[in-house]
Amino acid sequence: MKLTVQRAALVKPLQMLSGVVEKRQTLPILSNILLTANESSLSLTATDLEIELIGVISLDTVVQTGSTTVSARKLLDICRALPEDSILKIALEGEQLVIRSGSSRFALITLPAHDFPNVDNGPFATQFEMSQAKLRKLINKTHFAMGQQDVRHYLNGSLFDINQGIVRCIATDGHRLAFSSVSEDNTKNMQAKVILPRKSILELIRLLDPNSDEVISLCIGESHFRVVTPYFTFTSKLINAQYPDYDKLIPRTGENTATASREALKQALVRASILSNEKFRGIRLHLDAGQLRIVANNPEQEEAEETIALEYEGNGLEIGFNAAYLLDVVSSIGSENIRWSFNDPNSGVLIEPSDVSDSLYVVMPMLL
Repeated sequence: MKLTVQRAALVKPLQMLSGVVEKRQTLPILSNILLTANESSLSLTATDLEIELIGVISLDTVVQTGSTTVSARKLLDICRALPEDSILKIALEGEQLVIRSGSSRFALITLPAHDFPNVDNGPFATQFEMSQAKLRKLINKTHFAMGQQDVRHYLNGSLFDINQGIVRCIATDGHRLAFSSVSEDNTKNMQAKVILPRKSILELIRLLDPNSDEVISLCIGESHFRVVTPYFTFTSKLINAQYPDYDKLIPRTGENTATASREALKQALVRASILSNEKFRGIRLHLDAGQLRIVANNPEQEEAEETIALEYEGNGLEIGFNAAYLLDVVSSIGSENIRWSFNDPNSGVLIEPSDVSDSLYVVMPMLL
Protein backbone atom coordinates (compact mmCIF):
# COMPACT_ATOMS: atom_id res chain seq x y z
CA MET A 1 0.00 0.00 0.00
CA LYS A 2 1.39 3.38 -1.04
CA LEU A 3 -0.44 6.69 -1.41
CA THR A 4 -0.35 10.46 -0.88
CA VAL A 5 -3.08 12.36 0.92
CA GLN A 6 -3.67 15.85 2.27
CA ARG A 7 -3.71 16.16 6.06
CA ALA A 8 -7.06 18.01 6.05
CA ALA A 9 -8.70 15.25 4.00
CA LEU A 10 -7.52 12.56 6.43
CA VAL A 11 -8.31 14.34 9.72
CA LYS A 12 -12.07 14.64 9.13
CA PRO A 13 -12.85 10.90 8.71
CA LEU A 14 -10.41 10.02 11.52
CA GLN A 15 -12.30 12.33 13.88
CA MET A 16 -15.57 10.85 12.68
CA LEU A 17 -14.39 7.29 13.37
CA SER A 18 -12.92 8.10 16.80
CA GLY A 19 -16.31 7.76 18.53
CA VAL A 20 -16.68 4.15 17.40
CA VAL A 21 -13.18 2.90 18.20
CA GLU A 22 -13.15 0.95 21.47
CA LYS A 23 -11.20 2.77 24.18
CA ARG A 24 -11.20 -0.22 26.55
CA GLN A 25 -10.90 -2.91 23.92
CA THR A 26 -11.18 -6.62 24.62
CA LEU A 27 -9.33 -7.32 21.37
CA PRO A 28 -6.22 -5.25 20.47
CA ILE A 29 -7.34 -4.94 16.85
CA LEU A 30 -10.51 -3.09 17.92
CA SER A 31 -8.36 -0.06 18.84
CA ASN A 32 -7.17 -0.03 15.22
CA ILE A 33 -8.84 1.19 12.06
CA LEU A 34 -8.75 -0.66 8.76
CA LEU A 35 -7.13 1.31 5.92
CA THR A 36 -7.92 0.09 2.41
CA ALA A 37 -6.38 1.81 -0.60
CA ASN A 38 -8.22 1.24 -3.87
CA GLU A 39 -7.41 2.66 -7.31
CA SER A 40 -8.68 6.17 -6.53
CA SER A 41 -9.80 6.20 -2.90
CA LEU A 42 -8.85 5.38 0.66
CA SER A 43 -11.48 3.87 2.95
CA LEU A 44 -11.17 3.90 6.73
CA THR A 45 -13.20 1.46 8.85
CA ALA A 46 -13.74 1.33 12.62
CA THR A 47 -15.80 -1.15 14.62
CA ASP A 48 -16.59 -2.16 18.20
CA LEU A 49 -18.39 -5.33 16.99
CA GLU A 50 -21.76 -3.60 17.53
CA ILE A 51 -21.23 -0.60 15.23
CA GLU A 52 -19.25 -0.31 12.01
CA LEU A 53 -18.38 3.08 10.52
CA ILE A 54 -16.69 3.51 7.13
CA GLY A 55 -15.34 6.81 5.81
CA VAL A 56 -14.05 7.31 2.26
CA ILE A 57 -11.52 9.81 0.91
CA SER A 58 -11.16 10.42 -2.83
CA LEU A 59 -7.54 10.48 -4.00
CA ASP A 60 -5.99 11.72 -7.23
CA THR A 61 -3.70 8.70 -7.45
CA VAL A 62 -2.89 5.58 -5.48
CA VAL A 63 0.60 4.29 -6.29
CA GLN A 64 -0.02 0.88 -4.76
CA THR A 65 -3.30 -0.63 -3.53
CA GLY A 66 -3.50 -2.67 -0.34
CA SER A 67 -4.85 -2.75 3.19
CA THR A 68 -3.69 -2.85 6.81
CA THR A 69 -4.82 -1.84 10.31
CA VAL A 70 -3.18 0.77 12.53
CA SER A 71 -3.88 2.52 15.84
CA ALA A 72 -6.72 5.01 15.34
CA ARG A 73 -5.64 7.22 18.24
CA LYS A 74 -1.99 7.44 17.20
CA LEU A 75 -2.81 8.15 13.55
CA LEU A 76 -5.24 10.90 14.53
CA ASP A 77 -2.77 12.43 17.01
CA ILE A 78 -0.07 12.50 14.33
CA CYS A 79 -2.39 14.20 11.82
CA ARG A 80 -3.50 16.76 14.41
CA ALA A 81 0.10 17.60 15.32
CA LEU A 82 1.19 18.24 11.72
CA PRO A 83 0.78 21.68 10.06
CA GLU A 84 -2.62 22.27 8.42
CA ASP A 85 -1.33 22.32 4.85
CA SER A 86 0.75 19.14 5.22
CA ILE A 87 0.91 16.46 2.55
CA LEU A 88 1.23 12.93 3.94
CA LYS A 89 3.02 10.15 2.10
CA ILE A 90 1.82 6.82 3.51
CA ALA A 91 3.42 3.48 2.73
CA LEU A 92 3.20 -0.02 4.17
CA GLU A 93 6.76 -1.21 4.73
CA GLY A 94 6.88 -4.72 6.12
CA GLU A 95 4.85 -4.75 9.34
CA GLN A 96 4.99 -0.97 9.79
CA LEU A 97 2.95 1.87 8.32
CA VAL A 98 5.38 4.66 7.56
CA ILE A 99 4.08 8.25 7.34
CA ARG A 100 6.29 11.00 5.92
CA SER A 101 5.49 14.69 5.85
CA GLY A 102 8.16 17.31 5.23
CA SER A 103 11.00 16.52 7.62
CA SER A 104 8.78 14.32 9.85
CA ARG A 105 8.70 10.54 9.75
CA PHE A 106 6.52 8.17 11.79
CA ALA A 107 6.56 4.36 11.79
CA LEU A 108 3.47 2.72 13.31
CA ILE A 109 3.06 -0.96 14.13
CA THR A 110 0.26 -2.67 12.20
CA LEU A 111 -1.94 -5.72 12.58
CA PRO A 112 -3.03 -7.84 9.59
CA ALA A 113 -6.07 -6.59 7.69
CA HIS A 114 -7.52 -10.11 7.43
CA ASP A 115 -7.85 -10.20 11.25
CA PHE A 116 -10.06 -7.09 11.29
CA PRO A 117 -13.66 -8.11 12.15
CA ASN A 118 -16.48 -7.48 9.69
CA VAL A 119 -20.02 -6.70 10.81
CA ASP A 120 -22.17 -9.49 9.41
CA ASN A 121 -25.07 -7.39 8.20
CA GLY A 122 -27.02 -9.76 5.94
CA PRO A 123 -29.74 -8.57 3.50
CA PHE A 124 -31.71 -5.34 4.05
CA ALA A 125 -35.41 -5.93 3.41
CA THR A 126 -36.47 -2.28 3.89
CA GLN A 127 -34.72 0.61 2.17
CA PHE A 128 -35.77 4.24 1.74
CA GLU A 129 -34.36 7.76 1.55
CA MET A 130 -34.77 10.89 3.66
CA SER A 131 -32.75 14.01 4.41
CA GLN A 132 -29.98 14.12 7.01
CA ALA A 133 -31.75 16.97 8.80
CA LYS A 134 -35.02 15.02 9.10
CA LEU A 135 -33.36 11.94 10.56
CA ARG A 136 -31.28 13.92 13.02
CA LYS A 137 -34.29 15.96 14.11
CA LEU A 138 -36.24 12.77 14.82
CA ILE A 139 -33.44 11.37 16.95
CA ASN A 140 -32.55 14.64 18.66
CA LYS A 141 -36.11 15.25 19.85
CA THR A 142 -36.32 11.88 21.59
CA HIS A 143 -32.88 10.49 22.51
CA PHE A 144 -32.75 12.00 26.01
CA ALA A 145 -35.56 9.70 27.19
CA MET A 146 -33.62 6.48 26.48
CA GLY A 147 -32.75 4.24 29.40
CA GLN A 148 -29.19 4.01 30.71
CA GLN A 149 -28.03 0.54 31.74
CA ASP A 150 -31.63 -0.48 32.45
CA VAL A 151 -32.11 -4.20 33.17
CA ARG A 152 -34.87 -4.03 30.54
CA HIS A 153 -32.29 -3.87 27.77
CA TYR A 154 -34.83 -2.88 25.11
CA LEU A 155 -35.27 0.49 26.87
CA ASN A 156 -31.54 1.27 26.37
CA GLY A 157 -32.22 2.48 22.84
CA SER A 158 -34.80 4.08 20.55
CA LEU A 159 -37.60 2.48 18.56
CA PHE A 160 -38.04 3.31 14.87
CA ASP A 161 -41.60 2.58 13.77
CA ILE A 162 -42.19 2.94 10.01
CA ASN A 163 -45.78 2.56 8.85
CA GLN A 164 -48.13 4.12 6.25
CA GLY A 165 -45.77 6.90 5.15
CA ILE A 166 -44.86 8.00 8.69
CA VAL A 167 -41.46 7.47 10.32
CA ARG A 168 -41.71 7.59 14.11
CA CYS A 169 -38.97 7.60 16.73
CA ILE A 170 -39.79 6.71 20.35
CA ALA A 171 -37.68 6.51 23.51
CA THR A 172 -38.64 5.77 27.11
CA ASP A 173 -36.88 4.86 30.36
CA GLY A 174 -40.08 4.03 32.24
CA HIS A 175 -40.26 7.47 33.90
CA ARG A 176 -40.74 9.52 30.73
CA LEU A 177 -41.51 9.00 27.06
CA ALA A 178 -40.53 11.01 23.99
CA PHE A 179 -42.24 10.63 20.60
CA SER A 180 -41.49 12.35 17.30
CA SER A 181 -42.59 11.70 13.72
CA VAL A 182 -42.09 12.89 10.15
CA SER A 183 -44.01 12.20 6.96
CA GLU A 184 -42.04 10.33 4.30
CA ASP A 185 -44.03 9.52 1.15
CA ASN A 186 -41.56 6.91 -0.07
CA THR A 187 -42.36 4.69 2.94
CA LYS A 188 -46.11 4.35 2.23
CA ASN A 189 -45.76 0.69 1.30
CA MET A 190 -43.28 -0.14 4.06
CA GLN A 191 -43.71 -1.46 7.56
CA ALA A 192 -40.91 -2.03 10.07
CA LYS A 193 -40.19 -1.76 13.80
CA VAL A 194 -36.59 -1.87 15.04
CA ILE A 195 -34.76 -0.86 18.22
CA LEU A 196 -31.44 0.92 17.77
CA PRO A 197 -29.01 0.75 20.76
CA ARG A 198 -28.17 3.82 22.81
CA LYS A 199 -24.57 4.14 21.57
CA SER A 200 -25.73 3.98 17.95
CA ILE A 201 -28.28 6.73 18.52
CA LEU A 202 -25.68 9.00 20.14
CA GLU A 203 -23.22 8.33 17.31
CA LEU A 204 -25.82 9.26 14.67
CA ILE A 205 -26.50 12.56 16.46
CA ARG A 206 -22.78 13.28 16.26
CA LEU A 207 -22.43 12.23 12.62
CA LEU A 208 -25.55 13.70 10.99
CA ASP A 209 -25.65 17.34 9.88
CA PRO A 210 -28.74 19.10 11.34
CA ASN A 211 -28.67 21.71 8.56
CA SER A 212 -28.21 19.40 5.57
CA ASP A 213 -31.07 18.59 3.20
CA GLU A 214 -28.81 16.06 1.47
CA VAL A 215 -30.67 12.82 0.83
CA ILE A 216 -29.29 9.73 2.56
CA SER A 217 -30.27 6.06 2.40
CA LEU A 218 -31.67 4.11 5.35
CA CYS A 219 -31.51 0.32 5.18
CA ILE A 220 -33.21 -1.98 7.70
CA GLY A 221 -32.50 -5.69 7.95
CA GLU A 222 -33.45 -8.43 10.35
CA SER A 223 -30.56 -7.69 12.70
CA HIS A 224 -28.89 -4.52 11.37
CA PHE A 225 -29.61 -0.85 10.57
CA ARG A 226 -27.56 1.09 8.02
CA VAL A 227 -27.25 4.77 7.08
CA VAL A 228 -25.44 5.56 3.84
CA THR A 229 -24.25 9.09 3.02
CA PRO A 230 -21.70 10.36 0.48
CA TYR A 231 -19.19 10.70 3.35
CA PHE A 232 -19.75 7.66 5.51
CA THR A 233 -21.56 4.34 5.87
CA PHE A 234 -22.86 3.59 9.37
CA THR A 235 -24.03 0.09 10.31
CA SER A 236 -25.38 -0.94 13.70
CA LYS A 237 -26.67 -4.11 15.25
CA LEU A 238 -30.27 -3.97 16.47
CA ILE A 239 -31.66 -4.86 19.90
CA ASN A 240 -33.60 -8.07 19.41
CA ALA A 241 -36.60 -7.58 21.71
CA GLN A 242 -40.24 -6.53 21.84
CA TYR A 243 -40.64 -2.82 22.56
CA PRO A 244 -43.54 -1.75 24.84
CA ASP A 245 -46.78 -0.64 23.18
CA TYR A 246 -45.97 3.07 23.39
CA ASP A 247 -49.43 4.12 22.21
CA LYS A 248 -50.95 2.79 25.44
CA LEU A 249 -48.50 4.88 27.48
CA ILE A 250 -49.69 8.18 26.00
CA PRO A 251 -52.63 9.81 27.85
CA ARG A 252 -54.92 11.14 25.14
CA THR A 253 -57.25 13.25 27.30
CA GLY A 254 -56.59 15.46 30.29
CA GLU A 255 -59.14 17.12 32.57
CA ASN A 256 -56.73 19.97 33.32
CA THR A 257 -54.89 21.80 30.54
CA ALA A 258 -52.32 24.58 30.64
CA THR A 259 -50.55 26.66 27.99
CA ALA A 260 -47.40 28.58 28.87
CA SER A 261 -44.49 30.36 27.23
CA ARG A 262 -41.78 27.80 26.60
CA GLU A 263 -38.92 30.20 27.35
CA ALA A 264 -40.51 31.58 30.53
CA LEU A 265 -41.15 28.07 31.81
CA LYS A 266 -37.64 26.92 30.93
CA GLN A 267 -35.98 29.81 32.75
CA ALA A 268 -38.21 29.37 35.81
CA LEU A 269 -37.38 25.64 35.96
CA VAL A 270 -33.64 26.34 35.62
CA ARG A 271 -33.70 28.84 38.49
CA ALA A 272 -35.92 26.79 40.79
CA SER A 273 -33.94 23.58 40.26
CA ILE A 274 -30.79 25.21 41.66
CA LEU A 275 -32.11 24.61 45.17
CA SER A 276 -33.75 21.26 44.53
CA ASN A 277 -32.48 18.07 46.12
CA GLU A 278 -29.24 17.29 44.26
CA LYS A 279 -30.01 13.55 44.12
CA PHE A 280 -33.72 13.48 43.26
CA ARG A 281 -34.09 16.97 41.63
CA GLY A 282 -37.70 17.14 42.86
CA ILE A 283 -39.85 20.27 42.40
CA ARG A 284 -43.52 21.02 43.12
CA LEU A 285 -45.85 22.64 40.60
CA HIS A 286 -48.87 24.53 41.98
CA LEU A 287 -51.33 25.19 39.15
CA ASP A 288 -54.18 27.63 39.54
CA ALA A 289 -56.15 30.02 37.37
CA GLY A 290 -53.73 32.27 35.48
CA GLN A 291 -50.51 31.19 37.16
CA LEU A 292 -48.03 28.43 37.83
CA ARG A 293 -45.97 28.44 41.02
CA ILE A 294 -42.81 26.31 41.05
CA VAL A 295 -41.34 25.43 44.46
CA ALA A 296 -38.09 23.59 45.20
CA ASN A 297 -36.34 22.83 48.47
CA ASN A 298 -33.51 20.65 49.75
CA PRO A 299 -32.36 18.93 52.96
CA GLU A 300 -30.47 22.11 53.99
CA GLN A 301 -33.88 23.81 54.38
CA GLU A 302 -33.20 26.11 51.41
CA GLU A 303 -36.11 27.01 49.13
CA ALA A 304 -36.71 28.55 45.72
CA GLU A 305 -40.01 29.80 44.37
CA GLU A 306 -40.87 30.97 40.86
CA THR A 307 -44.22 32.20 39.51
CA ILE A 308 -45.11 32.54 35.83
CA ALA A 309 -48.32 33.45 34.02
CA LEU A 310 -50.16 30.82 32.00
CA GLU A 311 -53.55 29.91 30.62
CA TYR A 312 -55.06 27.18 32.80
CA GLU A 313 -58.33 25.30 32.55
CA GLY A 314 -59.12 22.99 35.44
CA ASN A 315 -59.14 22.68 39.19
CA GLY A 316 -56.28 23.79 41.42
CA LEU A 317 -53.59 21.13 41.31
CA GLU A 318 -50.31 20.35 43.08
CA ILE A 319 -47.98 17.83 41.44
CA GLY A 320 -44.31 16.86 41.86
CA PHE A 321 -41.76 16.20 39.10
CA ASN A 322 -38.08 15.60 38.49
CA ALA A 323 -36.90 19.03 37.31
CA ALA A 324 -34.28 17.55 34.98
CA TYR A 325 -36.94 15.51 33.16
CA LEU A 326 -39.09 18.58 32.59
CA LEU A 327 -36.10 20.64 31.43
CA ASP A 328 -35.12 17.95 28.90
CA VAL A 329 -38.62 18.09 27.41
CA VAL A 330 -38.94 21.88 27.39
CA SER A 331 -35.48 22.24 25.82
CA SER A 332 -36.34 19.85 22.98
CA ILE A 333 -39.54 21.68 21.98
CA GLY A 334 -39.06 24.43 19.42
CA SER A 335 -42.42 26.20 19.52
CA GLU A 336 -43.03 29.49 21.32
CA ASN A 337 -45.68 28.00 23.62
CA ILE A 338 -46.20 24.53 25.02
CA ARG A 339 -49.39 22.78 26.11
CA TRP A 340 -49.72 20.53 29.20
CA SER A 341 -52.51 18.08 29.94
CA PHE A 342 -53.06 16.62 33.44
CA ASN A 343 -55.59 14.28 34.94
CA ASP A 344 -54.49 14.04 38.57
CA PRO A 345 -51.28 14.24 40.66
CA ASN A 346 -50.65 10.51 40.25
CA SER A 347 -50.83 10.12 36.45
CA GLY A 348 -48.43 11.21 33.71
CA VAL A 349 -48.54 14.66 32.15
CA LEU A 350 -48.73 15.03 28.37
CA ILE A 351 -46.55 17.87 27.04
CA GLU A 352 -46.80 19.03 23.41
CA PRO A 353 -45.80 22.00 21.23
CA SER A 354 -48.79 24.32 20.91
CA ASP A 355 -48.43 24.90 17.15
CA VAL A 356 -47.40 21.53 15.63
CA SER A 357 -48.21 17.90 16.26
CA ASP A 358 -44.99 16.16 15.20
CA SER A 359 -43.78 15.43 18.74
CA LEU A 360 -45.14 14.78 22.22
CA TYR A 361 -43.78 13.87 25.63
CA VAL A 362 -45.07 12.09 28.72
CA VAL A 363 -43.45 12.62 32.13
CA MET A 364 -44.52 10.65 35.20
CA PRO A 365 -44.92 12.55 38.49
CA MET A 366 -42.84 11.83 41.57
CA LEU A 367 -43.87 11.74 45.23
CA LEU A 368 -42.29 14.54 47.30
